[in-house]
Amino acid sequence: MWTESSTPASSLKTGGNRCGHDPKRPLLTPANPIRKGKGGLPRILSLAAERTKVWYDHPKKCPSLLTKGNRKTRSERREACLVVLEALLSHLDLASLCLGVPTLASGFIDIDMKTIVCDSGLGQRRCERAIRQLREAGFMQVTQPRGRSDEGQYFGCRAIRVITTALFEWLGLGPMLRRERARASKALRRKAQKANRKLADFMRRLVAGVRPIFKHRQGGKAREQRIALWNATWAGHVRVGLDVQAAQRRTNETLGYPPGYRPGLEQ
Repeated sequence: MWTESSTPASSLKTGGNRCGHDPKRPLLTPANPIRKGKGGLPRILSLAAERTKVWYDHPKKCPSLLTKGNRKTRSERREACLVVLEALLSHLDLASLCLGVPTLASGFIDIDMKTIVCDSGLGQRRCERAIRQLREAGFMQVTQPRGRSDEGQYFGCRAIRVITTALFEWLGLGPMLRRERARASKALRRKAQKANRKLADFMRRLVAGVRPIFKHRQGGKAREQRIALWNATWAGHVRVGLDVQAAQRRTNETLGYPPGYRPGLEQ
């Protein structure tokens, strides 16, 4: 017999439409669900994923996820949002709310779209649409840095994805999140002290050796260097507890940019 926990999203092909969605039997669990119990992830992550499932049958419980005109979101989109959201939560660094892993050797390693697709069990286009809806709801923020090769061609670097505190507030988990973030930050500080390194070393994004080395231009820093500096400053503000919008404002104030500036959006 089919069960949510045992059947990956990619294998459900009965009913519904071409993506395999069946409105009466939605698959709300990703291919790689959040690990629970001993050796698993912090309870707040699985609890958040469980509470979001209510949205499938009661879409109006979250007005920010309604489509334009306050219309009910289609069931296949609700299914995709919930599957992708749990896949994202399984990679959430509670100290910074960034999606990835802080490491001493390589800095902060952000997850890529390939990982999201694999862990969710959905197709890439469905994942991208679900992420876009989560962003529009204010539950997620994505910054897409860009680099430039020695030949002068621009390319996209790995995106920096953040889950906002608004998601946890909607789920009634705001106080629990603040406790868990303080605990995660304290553990990260202990790890840094044990290695005799700075806490910021865990949050830096690598450039040299992975992407083209940034060069100085006559009259000022290269655009790529400015983007790297903005991202590093922003990540530092997030790490100490600011939400993503406050961190953006503080970063722009510090570096002298307009209040709504984000790298990658300027022409």
